[in-house]
Amino acid sequence: MTKKNQGFRKDLNLQENINDTLTVNTLGGAGIAADLKIIQNNLKNTSSLTCTSISNGFFSFPNNEFVFTNDDEVTVSTNINVGITTLYAGQYYYVCNSNTETQFKLSTNSSTVGLSTIIVTSISPNTFNFIRSDAVHQQNILKFIKPQIQDTDNFNYLGNYNINSAFDAVLSNNQTAKFYINKKYRGNNDTITNKDIKFEGTVIINDPANLNTGTAGLNDAKSPGIFIGDTRAFSSDNNPWTKVGTALSTLSSSVSIGELNFANNIIIEGISAEVGISTPVTSFTDKLPIVINGETYFLLLNT
Repeated sequence: MTKKNQGFRKDLNLQENINDTLTVNTLGGAGIAADLKIIQNNLKNTSSLTCTSISNGFFSFPNNEFVFTNDDEVTVSTNINVGITTLYAGQYYYVCNSNTETQFKLSTNSSTVGLSTIIVTSISPNTFNFIRSDAVHQQNILKFIKPQIQDTDNFNYLGNYNINSAFDAVLSNNQTAKFYINKKYRGNNDTITNKDIKFEGTVIINDPANLNTGTAGLNDAKSPGIFIGDTRAFSSDNNPWTKVGTALSTLSSSVSIGELNFANNIIIEGISAEVGISTPVTSFTDKLPIVINGETYFLLLNT
């Protein structure tokens, strides 16, 4: 039987205790066996994240609160074909371009060496696990060492938080920011709202991609415009009508006119005489239908 600081007892013929935990605790003190077990398994600790879809070249996790972060070392649970290359189980890759919430990409190198991002166009099979190494190294522990504080009057470490409450506060702040960002108008993403919008002054629409310079780009979902119902009212910050000679011209694919005013003499096919208009017609006895660009109008005539 072992005794602390003495090893095996000679009077017991150096008989070995088959309970290793008890032996280690006897030699090193109570609890040391559990500490050694943690150290022994440290490099074997892992966590997994199930992936079922991709989005714009990212591995996508729309139902997760957190995903792996940049430079995390991961492998895959089985060989995965991602389009032009294959991810192999047991080979380690590095997380990159992670938004820490719903998506990330992979690189064959870490950012300290230089990223080499893997292009992903598809995944097969479409369900697998990313397995991250959760080993704790010396550098990880050093990051939790309380730094020296030079200005004790205006600076403190973590404020009134401990590590766990600090993480909770960060999570709360992220969720609050995400909520309000989705409610604000953004310049880098679409904003959709069913609320009434009230404004004063001039409304300016920019078209940096020149989608409205011709009719081809008007059907693009990103073509800027102001719509009344399903009808495009204006396509850009320019007047859609331009003067060409004595006529008005527009590149709009759909045009409607509320009132058609003839200021001078007009010629109607099938009628040889020119009709002069000198005063507005306040009453009429006949109306003549005419079709202009597929739209039917009626000329009000007083005979």
